[in-house]
Amino acid sequence: GCVASGGMAMRGPDASERRPPGPEAIRDQLGAAYARYDAAAQRAHAELVSAVLRPHDLALAAERRGEGEWTLSVCMADHLGGLSVIAGLLTAHGIDIVQADIFTLALDSPPESAPPVATMRRRQSPRRAAPRRPERLALDSFELRTLGPAAPDWEGFERELRAAVELMATSGLETARALVMDRVSETLRLDEQHETRLLPVAIELDQDASPDATVMRISSPDTPGFLFEFTNALALLDANISRAEIRTGDGEARDAFWLTDARGRRKISDPAQLRNLRVAAALIKQFTHLLPGSPNPAQALRQFSAFTRQLIGREGWADDLAGLDSGAVLETLAEMMGVSRFLWDDFLRIQHDNLFPVLVDAPALDASTGVDLLHERLGARLRDGADHETRVRALNDFKDREMFRIDLRHITGRSGFEQFSRELSDLGDVVIGAAAELSHAALADRLPGGTLPPWCICALGKFGGRDMGFASDVEMLFLYDGDDLGPEVSAYFEQFVRTLIETLKVQRQGIFEIDLKLRPWGHGGPLANSLGGFRRYFAAGGDAQQFERMALVRLRPVAGDRALQAAVVAARDRFVYSGEPLDYENIRHLRRRQVEELVAPGTVNAKYSPGGVVDVEYFVQTAQIEAGASDERVRTPGTVDALERLQRGGHIEAAVAERARGAYGFLRRLIDALRVVRGNARDLAVPPADDREFVYLARRLEFANAEQLQAAISSQMAAAQALWGR
Repeated sequence: GCVASGGMAMRGPDASERRPPGPEAIRDQLGAAYARYDAAAQRAHAELVSAVLRPHDLALAAERRGEGEWTLSVCMADHLGGLSVIAGLLTAHGIDIVQADIFTLALDSPPESAPPVATMRRRQSPRRAAPRRPERLALDSFELRTLGPAAPDWEGFERELRAAVELMATSGLETARALVMDRVSETLRLDEQHETRLLPVAIELDQDASPDATVMRISSPDTPGFLFEFTNALALLDANISRAEIRTGDGEARDAFWLTDARGRRKISDPAQLRNLRVAAALIKQFTHLLPGSPNPAQALRQFSAFTRQLIGREGWADDLAGLDSGAVLETLAEMMGVSRFLWDDFLRIQHDNLFPVLVDAPALDASTGVDLLHERLGARLRDGADHETRVRALNDFKDREMFRIDLRHITGRSGFEQFSRELSDLGDVVIGAAAELSHAALADRLPGGTLPPWCICALGKFGGRDMGFASDVEMLFLYDGDDLGPEVSAYFEQFVRTLIETLKVQRQGIFEIDLKLRPWGHGGPLANSLGGFRRYFAAGGDAQQFERMALVRLRPVAGDRALQAAVVAARDRFVYSGEPLDYENIRHLRRRQVEELVAPGTVNAKYSPGGVVDVEYFVQTAQIEAGASDERVRTPGTVDALERLQRGGHIEAAVAERARGAYGFLRRLIDALRVVRGNARDLAVPPADDREFVYLARRLEFANAEQLQAAISSQMAAAQALWGR
């Protein structure tokens, strides 16, 4: 590099290979808008232009103008979205754009090189084609202000920008965006003064100001990150910036963009595309205003781009955005994008048409829906179905839409954790009951003797305890009263269970997926058991193992014949609460195996590591089994409810109950935060404390920093592990 005029210039390759346009040629092409630059600035610009010979070249110069004030000039090939990368890195380095002029310079095409001549005397190696010289260059001039007292790290800025330009030239804009996005997000954290109200935004589209470009003028309060995201969105809308004027003063931004088609050849005249540009500009302005409130702004930026791309591909997409005029709706959108990858994937790719109305219906998001109303709404949908396939589709649409609504209520703070678990469990009860009725109706012609014996479905695990969370599966037992009815009845109920599993469509592994592993004899047993078989298996001297005795603590009937449900619960009570001593060494052996087989070496698993959530669950279940032989009040499937009853009954000390409640609540929230971010029900390993994902996890759990989250994990898991010390 070289130092000139008290500034710093960073140069590309030797420019002697071709004759670059001089200051006069540049001035003549760029016209009156460029005339404000004096002769020294124009010569400096020409020097930068001369250094850009290839698509991945970059030349820039930075010069101090005053205390905290700088001028930056950048020249590179005219890459679609290039301005967004520059703007993003300036934001990431704590540099504010006071004003900017963005120009596009057309170059004469170079003459074609003569092909190599082969001779008979020796074989020539084929020449590798040289990169084609860019046809257009971007020449950008910025007046900047630093946001802090320190001088900018121009060498670091140049290094990062050079890497991004290389990626734009070789891999495309999206790859370069990924490089810049995390850096941008670090500066977009919520401060105490951040407001969530919508901003006043004025947008004007002018077709007369330029003969070959559409001029878009945007006036609004200044928001960090807007220029980065808006210029990216223009690329998605196949709009290229041939020139721009950025002016900021007194907190107000007045920006003008000269827009052409993606190839830079003509103005944008299609009315639909012009409307899309206007709607997108307004939406992005509001979205970037709300973005600092997101736990993971980088993820929100990525998913917002995907959202824009997906909507733009649909006919009449701008009409869909009419419902986004509400600040509450936009805030919900930003929160969803910055929290959950899997929830956003469900919305974006799986059921956009079904789920978009949920997003824009703020009153429905604010309301908690009980079992009775869920039954009523689902019943109305199923009655409208003309055949089994239509009703199955209606059932699954209802399930997915309600699950999305419940999830969204929770991640946006509209429902607390316990209420969230209850709402998901209520939905499970309603959907499982309806799926059972549909399955029986589909098999009506297969009923032995034409009569359906009494049947019931019982929930286990977190479904049984009404403790469901993000990505919870649905653990169940299927039972019928028919020991003496012959093998045809057994075969019918086997088919019934298979039909019900097929009826409930699972969009993603582990999410609302039916789990039957806790049935008698596990995977080797029948899918449905008779009442007699259930009693024999879960009886003194039967085949049930100790962990199955503990699992039955959370058994809860959810559908079917009431009398049969009562008989199953009575059989459960005789086995679980018999007063037979627990084999604690067997429980410790089970925990050691879980740690050895289910926890990756060197990691902390929120469920299975020592001090994981199963330690609290096993502790509560064993306490219930011990106390429940004489105190029926503790026979409840819910973990938190059981702790309260055990404490009230004097079976555990108040301090122990408080520690168990604290550890259980924290670990459940930690597990749900891991699942909602990753979209993986199985991967519950806590990321390393020095990993960026750990920082986002801390934000999601509302800790001030990663250190506080690390301390909470250590203390709460120690408390859970210590429960077994008694």
